[in-house]
Amino acid sequence: MNNINKNQRSVYWDNIKGILMLLTVFAHVLFQLQDKSRIINTTVDMIYMFHMPAFVFVSGYFGKSERSHSFESILKLVLLYFVFNSIMGFIYHFDSLLEPMYSFWYLVALIVWRLTAHHIAKFKEIRLILFVVALFIGFYSSVDNTFAAARIIGFYPYYMCGYLLSTEKATELINKKYFKRTVIGIAVAVAAAIISVVAYFYFKYSDLDFQMGAYSEASDSFGRIVLFIIAFLAIYALRCLSPERKIPLLTMFGRNTLWIFILHRPLTLILSDCIAKLSVGWINVISVAATIAICLLLGNNLTAKLMNRFLDGCTAIFISDEKKKINFSQLVMLGVGLFFVVNVILTSYSGFSFDDTQNGKNPDNEISSEEDMIYPVMDKTQEERFDNAFRITFSGDLILLEDQVKRAYNGKDYDFTDVFEYAEPYISSADYAIGVFEGPMAGEDAGYTSSNFDDDKELYLNFPDSFASAVKNAGFDLVTTANNHVLDKGEKAAQRTLDILDSSGLDHTGTYSNETDKNNKHIKIVECQGIKMAVLSYTYGSNSIDDHKLIDGDLSYLTSIVCGTEGEQFEFLKSRVEQDFKEAKALSPDIIIVLPHLGTQFSNKADQEQKVWFDIFKENGADIILGDHPHVVEPAFVEEYNGRNVFTAYCPGNFANIYRKNQGDTSMLIDVYIDRDNKQIIGGSIVPLYTHARADGNFRAVPIYEMMNNDKLRAQLTTDDLELAAKSNNIITNVVFGHEMDITSVTKRYYFNQDGFIRSKTTGIELTDEMKSGLLYSEIKRAKSVCFVGDSVTEGTKNGGCPWYEPIEEVFPSVEFSNYSKGGCTVSYMLEKTDEIPDAELYVIALGTNDVRYRDEKTCAMTAEDYVTRMTELMNALSDKPSFSKVILIAPWYSTDGDAVSKLSFSKKTQLNDEYSLALKNYCKEHSVGFIDANGEIKAVLSKSPNRKFLLDHIHPNSTRGVIMYSEAVLKGR
Repeated sequence: MNNINKNQRSVYWDNIKGILMLLTVFAHVLFQLQDKSRIINTTVDMIYMFHMPAFVFVSGYFGKSERSHSFESILKLVLLYFVFNSIMGFIYHFDSLLEPMYSFWYLVALIVWRLTAHHIAKFKEIRLILFVVALFIGFYSSVDNTFAAARIIGFYPYYMCGYLLSTEKATELINKKYFKRTVIGIAVAVAAAIISVVAYFYFKYSDLDFQMGAYSEASDSFGRIVLFIIAFLAIYALRCLSPERKIPLLTMFGRNTLWIFILHRPLTLILSDCIAKLSVGWINVISVAATIAICLLLGNNLTAKLMNRFLDGCTAIFISDEKKKINFSQLVMLGVGLFFVVNVILTSYSGFSFDDTQNGKNPDNEISSEEDMIYPVMDKTQEERFDNAFRITFSGDLILLEDQVKRAYNGKDYDFTDVFEYAEPYISSADYAIGVFEGPMAGEDAGYTSSNFDDDKELYLNFPDSFASAVKNAGFDLVTTANNHVLDKGEKAAQRTLDILDSSGLDHTGTYSNETDKNNKHIKIVECQGIKMAVLSYTYGSNSIDDHKLIDGDLSYLTSIVCGTEGEQFEFLKSRVEQDFKEAKALSPDIIIVLPHLGTQFSNKADQEQKVWFDIFKENGADIILGDHPHVVEPAFVEEYNGRNVFTAYCPGNFANIYRKNQGDTSMLIDVYIDRDNKQIIGGSIVPLYTHARADGNFRAVPIYEMMNNDKLRAQLTTDDLELAAKSNNIITNVVFGHEMDITSVTKRYYFNQDGFIRSKTTGIELTDEMKSGLLYSEIKRAKSVCFVGDSVTEGTKNGGCPWYEPIEEVFPSVEFSNYSKGGCTVSYMLEKTDEIPDAELYVIALGTNDVRYRDEKTCAMTAEDYVTRMTELMNALSDKPSFSKVILIAPWYSTDGDAVSKLSFSKKTQLNDEYSLALKNYCKEHSVGFIDANGEIKAVLSKSPNRKFLLDHIHPNSTRGVIMYSEAVLKGR
């Protein structure tokens, strides 16, 4: 045993790699299923604690050879990343081909490590230096997965330790007597396991922690230190316990690790989707079998031979001088290369990417980051249709976790009134409000909800009876009880829940008392204000209950199931749904509503199962589909389907969710608008919600609009609350409309129709006698048409197209308003566009601030005199318009400090702005031209209030208080 030859040592390392590869594939099969059970989640996390550190360590050990950092070796890694990351990006949708998809970050890391390790290994104490850097990089959230930067730095200590492990030292451990080495290995493994368990429950590691993501709190740095300790103990234990002899399959897997690693991820993703609805026991069994099967498929010698030949062919394109016929490798490289180039060009020059939405029209609504969008504005006809429509309001899961129940106890009973305090007006004002009652009411003796989720306690829901009354009093008319927690307290509890709902006067559907009850009530008919609605309710299953019991077993009476996307069971359930729709249509409803409870938890995208079943509902005649269960917001949209408008909402998030990770404090109310005459869907709206967590009292769902505009509520909030609410608003608008909307411009409702988001006009200006006596009011009152000319403040480009003067339009309903403005423009720019400016009696021109800010001799008026000259030329050009009567000039807009666009200091910029304004004022006085300087009023307001109350940045008013303030300031001007 002491004389191990070179080949045996190679087998030894292959066995280590084989073990790690099996663990990697197994963890990746389970990774998407962590929310299924605590066992699965813990299993994945325990593997993640050491499997990649060990892989990196082994890579470092073999990275010492000159061949590993040769040009050919590096080139192969680059090509592997380029080809396979691009393919995965195309299949699974990417934000950037430069950001690694799934496991391919490791290829980028290997490139960096191999290029740098042999240089920096010469530094004394390099391992300690890299460890310290890896520890401190977690404090910088800007270091993320772009080019795998965070992981490259975070895992580098493991690579360097492997790199610096000499062959002699490695052999010394291998040459120890097998019994002694095994005993040491077991002891170290036990120590690592004990520390792992303690650390896991103490630090509550997340997946991000194992992937070297940024710290959420400073204390997370200690958790990373412990992870290093655990990983190095596990690596040493693995080295001690790994067999030296050839093990069938295991050694082969280790020898062909590269190709298993490169190719396995799509298979694990597909498999995860296929087994997601199975019981935990079956998931574990299938995952083990699938892991071996995937490794056999991808790690056999034939696959490795073929893939090595492919890689050699790709490499030969760049390093071989021989002229050969075009081969398969070249064709693949050419195809991926063209795809990459086209994507980069389109993304760079047009703002388009293959995963973009089309202004919210794409049902999947992938997130984009478009700037300076001009949203369509709701016209008077649309506004009247929405105002007069029948409105259905839908909330997400009405769920109570442990602390929500306990916080409701007031010493006598459980009071949930404050949960709905600020959302109640939005719910009760609906013509019909629907909620998801996700949990049983089994009575106090059964024990109320037992966990806050992800707190290492088994989660079983049970709500106090008073919650039903609170939901009813909040304005809900109907709740669906079809959900995965319906049997958390057993069959009798599910039936008791229906009795309590009945006694509280809260109508319900989704679960039933017996077979007869289900036959009579599984199609819920509701008639409200002349609209007849048929409601169908489904769930994907119930926790800890075999689906077959609910589908065709002794519990089949309880609820209705939809799950899976193919196979005999799927076809059977599909036929049941089709029969439900036939029965519903026979009752001649005006609208068919479906309430499905399914989807992937904590995902902002609809999964394949949701898409398949929602399409089935639409094909069979659903008009409105209101989904739930994922606990986060998912897309909502209106589309034309087979000649009719169909409203789809995948999930609004939980109503008031105290699980604050994974966007738990982010949700929305969803409104559906139905024309009362023709019973057609005309559009929808959303009300962004934020779950406000008070120190005392209960968690409550608060409309973000109220947080920004309700003074009583704002007095109870912290700046942290507003910051978190801003993130929630960004997430919600991104998911639903494809782009973020600033919280300072939040409205009561965001409206949309089949064409996407429709901006409602800003109103609410309070006219005073001072404003009515001002120049602008007087001149608009005399005019039949007014055209506003200006830059981005007038165009509204930083604010969705809401111009500063929009609130004024409400005051003059008979005046024809037009706008010709361009973000970033100067007077010179507008001089070149005079032919395009609409004809009007009155022109209100607000230009000059960019002439001051930009200081570009090619486009800017560099002196006050030059500015006045150009403004005169612009007025003269407009005077030739047929209807021209008068011009009002507005002084260049004031901009605050912190103007990153301007190269001038704040004092110099303000000085120049004042000079330009004074010169314009003097000119107007001499030539009897209308002039208004609103800057004094704007400065006065901003000096006494936080800028963010009115501004989006250094100059642009937000579409709520900001444009009202600007309008009032200009109206007060003389």
